[in-house]
Formats: sequence, structure tokens, C-alpha cells
Amino acid sequence: MKISLWVCLLGLAMTLHGYDLRTKALTPVAFEKPSSHAPFKLVDNGELQFVIVTDKNVEKNPRTAKSIAPAVAVIQEAFEKCTGKKPEILDVSEAEKIKKYPAKLIVGDNAVTRANGIQVLTLPKQGFAIKSIPDGLIIAGYDSSLIEDYNADVLDKRGACLGTQYGAYDFVERFLGVRYFFPGEYGTHWPKIRDLTISPVHYTDYPRFDKRGTTYYFWLSFSTPQMLRKWEANMGKLKLKDSSFAARWRIGHSNPLAGSHCPHPGILAQAYPDKLKTIFYTTPSGRFCYTAKQHTGNIFNVLDLAFADLLMEVYKAFYRSGGQRDVGVGDWCSNSAVSFGICDTYLRTVDVIGHPTVRNLNLITSADLRRGDDAAMANVYGRFYQYLGRRLEKELPGKKLYILAYYNSSFPSLDPRWRLPDNVEVNLCDFRLPIQVYNKKAMEKTVRLFREWYEALGNRPVQMVWLYNPRLDRMARAVAGEFVGEVPKILGKYLGREGQMYFDLDGVDDMWNHYYSMYAACRSQWNPDWDVGAGIDEHWSLFYGDEAGACLKEFHKILKRNVIQYYSTHDSQPGLYPPEELNRMEALLKQAEKALRPGSVEMHRFKLLAEPWPGIFESQRVRLSYERPVYLVHRLLPNEQITVDGKPSESVWERIASIPLFDPRGSQSPLKFPVDVKLAYDENGIYGLMRTSGKPKCIQQQSLWNNDNFELFFSPGVQRQTLYQIAFDAIGQQYSSFQRLLPIPQPVDLEWKPAGFKLENQVPESSWTVEFFLPFAALGVDPPPPYNCWYFNVVRNRRSEPQEYSGSSLTLGINNNLNQFGLLKFAGKGD
Repeated sequence: MKISLWVCLLGLAMTLHGYDLRTKALTPVAFEKPSSHAPFKLVDNGELQFVIVTDKNVEKNPRTAKSIAPAVAVIQEAFEKCTGKKPEILDVSEAEKIKKYPAKLIVGDNAVTRANGIQVLTLPKQGFAIKSIPDGLIIAGYDSSLIEDYNADVLDKRGACLGTQYGAYDFVERFLGVRYFFPGEYGTHWPKIRDLTISPVHYTDYPRFDKRGTTYYFWLSFSTPQMLRKWEANMGKLKLKDSSFAARWRIGHSNPLAGSHCPHPGILAQAYPDKLKTIFYTTPSGRFCYTAKQHTGNIFNVLDLAFADLLMEVYKAFYRSGGQRDVGVGDWCSNSAVSFGICDTYLRTVDVIGHPTVRNLNLITSADLRRGDDAAMANVYGRFYQYLGRRLEKELPGKKLYILAYYNSSFPSLDPRWRLPDNVEVNLCDFRLPIQVYNKKAMEKTVRLFREWYEALGNRPVQMVWLYNPRLDRMARAVAGEFVGEVPKILGKYLGREGQMYFDLDGVDDMWNHYYSMYAACRSQWNPDWDVGAGIDEHWSLFYGDEAGACLKEFHKILKRNVIQYYSTHDSQPGLYPPEELNRMEALLKQAEKALRPGSVEMHRFKLLAEPWPGIFESQRVRLSYERPVYLVHRLLPNEQITVDGKPSESVWERIASIPLFDPRGSQSPLKFPVDVKLAYDENGIYGLMRTSGKPKCIQQQSLWNNDNFELFFSPGVQRQTLYQIAFDAIGQQYSSFQRLLPIPQPVDLEWKPAGFKLENQVPESSWTVEFFLPFAALGVDPPPPYNCWYFNVVRNRRSEPQEYSGSSLTLGINNNLNQFGLLKFAGKGD
């Protein structure tokens, strides 16, 4: 029979049995000319007509994850869920038993697969092929479990190639109509199947990026009891150690991980206590940028090449010992690469520009400053990368240096003196991606940045791009993953494909509420040409039924349109959305809920999806109706005195009105742990009292930011010329900073200390009381006359479980958001 007739039959079979191989809801695949044969049945009137055939002994490498056995389990589960019948599994050697079945599904590498022209290790890494033969269908892929010497050395650290497993997931999605959207019993769509006929088919697929990932694993690792209780109340028990869901979304990699925060500052400091000044930076004014209490706050001393020499000593010792001598580099170093990346902390221009090395080598030029303040550090880091890369090239040949270009180390040096050697690769972090892909001006800056790196690397692309979920705009967080596929299209040749696209959720509490966005982010990393809209639109009716699905599809359409219009294409963050749009979205959610049966699978899914939206709507409406609060500061009378001892025994405190605290992000829900804040003043300064219930987290080994803490912000007057910040915890640790904002914003002065500031804590078993005194002189101002106003904000960060965040101003989660501060009004005597 002619091929054209088989094509007609193929189209008829797809119509009759409900699968569409070219559906836009799934990632596109490459079709090849299929074998010529008659269609065959896998399911006939609810009965299985096939056996699963596999070589049960072919996966012999214990140093990498198996792929074929899990693929068999995927197929077996899918047919059992969709037909109620569990397929039998036979080894390829059991020829007589196999003959009893009309058809077979051949899974993975084996004699039958090879005999039919599929040599799996010639496929792209992690890729797969699906090919029909007269009596069956082959599903096989590039699997590292087949390669004897894969990860033969413990430091090879290559990720598992799971081609057959990815092929199995594609098969059950494309032929059976299964859809995997989130973990647990409610997260998968299992269509009921009574008939399934396979017509001639042959296609292949592979990931367009070697490394694909999200914060999925962090959610599994760092879920708090509070998060799990919230999940399990509606969604049932979750197997946290079950990583199979990552494969369903095609999360994985074959090349070793590299290019992150490395080395670990605490471990390195413990290993070299006599070289702390070499490892960590000291500003020209003497501030030593090292803390043993947390990752952030440490700044590596990239101006001292002796630090690079120490790193080479560390790297070489690591390799000589086969990885046993690991002082904070092992997670991100392998036989193919070492890594270097900063500790989530800026090395500020103001702290460097006066350094002798910077002045002598002219590392910060006027041209650098014109590129922007963050770009001013380009030569400082470029010089360090060049030196470290050259030493690595000579002493550890064959190994790459992967750098994490992050914060103000994200700009390349354009100075030919600091040209990078060919062994340097870049993991570039860009906070504009992916949420601002529709912002033309923002993307011009992004493309320019990537182009500059491309040229700095000798016309080689950036190999990894670190993408971010917007932290503060909860509506934008709900759709940002859907923009991931646009990133490689915008960056073109400036982004390589051997590296990684990584979508950092920047917080995971709402990760599964917006599961469709996560799904989109991962699918787009596998193939950016996937039709995101088709994939998400298809699932609404599948997951929620036609009536509710139509409501949710319209809800999502409005949401995405508004995020693009009011957030993605604007520089102001977070977005403020029109009331009529919010009202329409809220009505659609209510309409969808009304269409669902209580207790149904669809209702469980809906509750997960809808859970954050009442709070999001409330926050938006609070912002729209927000009026700046004015808080009265009591003027102490001559007969009123306060002793700062942490014991508010003075009767005057009882006569002072409290400053109300609330959720600065806009929720109107009452605080679970109320805070009593009161202020008073005299001609010398401001007195403060804070009282909280519940024992605070106050661990000596933790930084104040990881303990329960308060933050105070003062901007004297109403011109907003300056901003002072003071923070403290219950064990007396303090932080202070000052910034001059007019006539133009100056760098934040981290060395400012409020002279005369007094703080006293009392921490009994189940509360925390603190009193403070802040002299006006410490702020460089005279005592304010009565009824004078200052901008002010106080924030309480409760780090004990359950955590809570509160403040006196609607700052939208940005504590120093001066434009949103309330006002302090200094009362007159007797007020």
C-alpha cells in the first residue's frame, strides 16, 4: 500500500481514537518517514493487546540513575490508570511468551530496538526516538545507564541521561493524553481509554538545553512544617523524596553542575583561619567584610590576587585527594570544571574606588562609570577572572572556570588588558528575565549585556542564564514561568545550548498554586518553541471540566494580559492593577467554584489554584485605597522620664497610643502575633518601646537577620533628603546605615553608627520587650518643633515558626520603600 494511503489512515486513526501527534499542547517533535505497515491495536474495547518488552539486564552502570526500568513503570502506570488494566512486562529473551501477544511496546535499548535501526547512543544526549514496527512500538533513548564508564570517576559528576524515560513520558502524553501538572494524586490527568490504535509513526526529540531546572528540589528540601500542613490539608500526603516528578517535567542535565556560589565562605574560613584577611575584603576605611553567621554579608577579596592563589591551592588539593579534601568547593567542581561565585553580597563601588590597586591600575574609569554604577566593578572582577583562569589553564589543564556573573559582577570588562582566557565560561544572572521580555527598553539592556559577554569571551556565548521569578508582585509570580521560552529567542547566538536555563522561584510558598506557570517554565527549557498558550489553555477543561475550565481560562487570560500591561512593560514594581480587572477575575473564580462539585478531584485542584487569590485581591485593593498614616509621637513633659532598661515600668508608656502594625504587602488579616510599638520624645531624642508575644528566635550563632528582629527607618523632615536605618535582635546585635538621597542619591553608608543610641532587651520565657533611645544628634538634626513631621517605618520580622512579617507602612515588602512610608508627627506639650 502506498505511503499516502497510510497517511490517510493515520489521520483517520487519530480522529477515531483521540490522539494528535502534532498537538500544540505538547512540545514539537521531529517527524521522520515511518515504516510501511498496517495499523495495530494496543487497546481494544478496554482490553490490552500488548506486552511491554525490555532488556531487564541492560542497565548495568550503578553510578548513574536508571532510565529504562523507570520508563517501563511510567508506561505501566499510565495504562493501568487509563484502562484499569496493568500491562505485563517480559524480558526480550522470553520470545515464546512474547509471541502470545498481538502487539508489543519495546522499551529501551535491546536486540529488537537495534534490529529496527535505532542505535540509542547515536541520538542526542537525553534524546529519544519513538518508532512503530509492524507488530509494535519502540520507545528508546540515550541513557547513561548503558555506558560502562559513565561517571567512572567520582568527580565526573555528570547528571543522568534519561532519554528512554523522557520518551516514555512523551508517549503517554502524546498517545494516551496524560498530563502531569503537579505532584500528588490530584496533579495528573488520566483520560479513560477503551480503544487505542497505532498507525505508522516515527519521530525523535531531545532537550534544547542540556541543563534545565527550577527551585523544585528546594521546595522538597526546605518545605517547612507549616507549608506541608497547608499542602496536605487539601492535597493529601506528598512523597518528598520522590524525585520522579522532575523527570515528568523534563528537569535534568547531563553535563556537571557549575557556576554557582562557590566557595562556601564559612567552610573556607574554617579551613584557613589565618588567612581570613586574604579571603575576605577589607574596605579602605577598615570595615572587614566577613561574617561566620550566614552566607550573605561575606565579600571575597577579589582585589588581592593572593586570594586567587589560595583558591588554586584549594582546587588542586581537591583534585589530588579525589574530592576528599573539600573546603567548600565540592558541590560545584568536577573533573571538567571549577566554579567561582560571590556570596549574594555587593562589592560596592564606594568601598573599592579608593583602594590602592584600583587607583594604581585604573580599574574604575569614567567610561566604566558611564555604563552604570554596577558596571563600575567590571575591571575589578575581570582582572581576577583572568588571573584565576590563566593559572587554571596552566596548572589544571582541561578544566573550565565557570563564574557566576551576579549583582555588580554581572558586567564584563571591556578593557583589553583583562581579556578572558578561553577556559572561562559564564553563568549570567539577569533580574529582568523572564518577566520583562515584553519590555523593549529592558530587553535592549539585556541583549547589550549578553552581547558584551559574548565579545569578552572571544565570540563565545554565555553558557548559562539564571532567571528569576519576580519577588514582590504576586500577580506577576503567577505567570512569569510562561515567559521563559521567549528568553533564548531574544538572546539568539549570545546564549549557548550546552549550559543551563535555570528558573529561580525566589521563594517557594506559592510554587504549586501557580503550577501551570512552573509547568510552562520547564517545558520551555526543553524546547523554547513550544506553544505555551496552547499547552496551558488545553488543560483548563481537562482539569476542571468544561464550565469551570472556561471560567479559569478567561481568568488566566485576563491575568496574563494585565501582568504584561501593568508590570512586565513597566519599570515600576510591583504592579498596580485596575479595580475592574480585579473584580472580573474574582467573579470568574467564584463562578468556576460554583460549577464544581464539593469534594471532587476538580474541587481539590481548584482549591490549590485559588488559595492565594483572596489575599492578592485584598492587597491590591488596600493599595488602591491607601492613605498615608500619620502617627503621633508623644512629647514628654518635665515630670515624665523614661529609663531605658527594657522594663517599661513608667506610667507614661500607658498613656501613649500604640503605632499599629500590619502586613506591609497589603493583607488586612489580623496579625497572629501582635506587636505593641510606642514612641515618645524630648529635647534630646526619641524613645521607643516594642513588646511582642511569643518567645523570639534569638540564637547567638545566627545573624540578626535570621533571628527575630526589628527594623527602624527615619527620614527627618518631609523633603526625604536622607534615610537612616537601625536594626536589632533580641540578643543585642545591631545594624545601621545612612543614605543621602538629595540632590542625587549617594551610596549607602554602611559604616554609619548612631552615636549615643541605647538599646535594652528583656526576653523572658514567652515574650520580648525592648526599649531604645535615639539622640537627634545621631541623625544630624536639631530637635523638631511641635507638629513637625518625619517619614518613618518600623518593621518586625518574626523568624520563629510560624513566621510573620509586619510593619507600620504599606511598603509592598520593600522595607526601605520611602515613598510608601507613614509620617511621624511630633506632638506638642499636653497633646
